Amino acid sequence: MLAPPVRVLVADRDPAVRARVGTILGEADGIEVVGSAPDATAALVTLRRRLPDVVLLDLRLGMPVQEPVSRRSAVVVLATFDSDAGILRALRDGAAGFLLRSARRNDLVKVVRLAADGHLVLSSDATRRLVSAATRLSGPRDERLARVDRLSGRETDVLACVGSALTNTEIASRLGLPEPVVRDCVARVVRKLGCAHRTAAGLLAYERGLCRPGVELS
Repeated sequence: MLAPPVRVLVADRDPAVRARVGTILGEADGIEVVGSAPDATAALVTLRRRLPDVVLLDLRLGMPVQEPVSRRSAVVVLATFDSDAGILRALRDGAAGFLLRSARRNDLVKVVRLAADGHLVLSSDATRRLVSAATRLSGPRDERLARVDRLSGRETDVLACVGSALTNTEIASRLGLPEPVVRDCVARVVRKLGCAHRTAAGLLAYERGLCRPGVELS
């Protein structure tokens, strides 16, 4: 039995971006574009009616990231080179990652599939760039790293896995733990680090040197 297609909403105010992204994803196996929205109102209507698995979101639309996240849609920010601060806020609010609007065809398809599977989707360059921005925007680096250092051994291992973009199921398999234990541990780590979401905790794992970026794009 074939798996259902990954349902995608493309929400971007640039019609050329919507057309390009929609065409690429529409031609990819196992992906269905269920909507193309030029503004927040249209995006919200499509979100509520079509229940996409992944929302590719232009932050300039003004739609809160929490809206699709609360409906169990993974959010990937469609970004420009000058939007680091907005991307960081989106990640802290639950976005799964970001992708430049100029991303290549294979990268776009790969990111959508990974986000639908619950992965953190950041390239090496993207992660380094966001860590640099986080250093400027989120207070002293020593304070952030000290929180990581106060974690227990198990919590540190789990955080490293989160930073490597593993799902709870994959973490459980790698560490030999029951999945409910992993789920509780992830929640506890996120809380101890003062993060709003596991994605932000994953960035801290990278900054502390516990892992490499979770997704390598071509």
